[in-house]
Amino acid sequence: LIIKKYWRRLLAAGWTWFIYNWISIPFGVFSSTVVSRVNASESMIKTLGWGVIINAFYLPGPVIGGWLADKIGRRQTMALGFGLQAILGFILGGAYEKIQSIFPLFVVMYGVFLTLGELGPGSVIALISAEPFPTSIRAQCNGLISAFAKVGATLGTEAFTAILSKYKDSPDKGNQVVFMIGSGFAVLGAILTWFLLEDVSRDLDDEDKRWKKYLAEKGWQGDWGDHETRDPAGVLQQATYRTS
Repeated sequence: LIIKKYWRRLLAAGWTWFIYNWISIPFGVFSSTVVSRVNASESMIKTLGWGVIINAFYLPGPVIGGWLADKIGRRQTMALGFGLQAILGFILGGAYEKIQSIFPLFVVMYGVFLTLGELGPGSVIALISAEPFPTSIRAQCNGLISAFAKVGATLGTEAFTAILSKYKDSPDKGNQVVFMIGSGFAVLGAILTWFLLEDVSRDLDDEDKRWKKYLAEKGWQGDWGDHETRDPAGVLQQATYRTS
């Protein structure tokens, strides 16, 4: 019954989180590697310093994204972040030679690329993986989505490693390829977000009522919570019974 009713929400949250992890994790983990390939003459200490600066750009993304999520909506915020990240990534990949020749500009643009990922999916992915589901099955759905998303992080990291290794003798070309591929995934993320993700009520009780009604229509009775004392701990006492 869970899959039958919520398959679209599970797919939307799972694939968008998968794509977010595919982009965000490797671009963060390998930031120092990318920098060292761009500016090979720098010492290791300076390379690490540039890497720290790039990763510091992660910080403003969730702050801005959290504000936007309540202003324009979760789906709109995620699509905006994916879309802007794709545009900037294509610029970095397409004009890579000119941009990397001005090294501080490359660092800032790389950092903003990461910021946009956190502004969009990074700031709302946990919400769209929890809010669309009723309380009684929220943890199970969120766990399933999260587990699938971790595959994206693994595959993205492996792909990133393979690409950089393939272009070991041509580091500029390798960096250009990873930005173009990452941007392509961001476009896919924006499309899936806009057309597959649903705008749902932010009142979690609304989905609980719809789920309970759906169970009744299918011949099941949902019973959860402590109806006498309204004790929050009573939410742990939940069960579903067959009525017909």
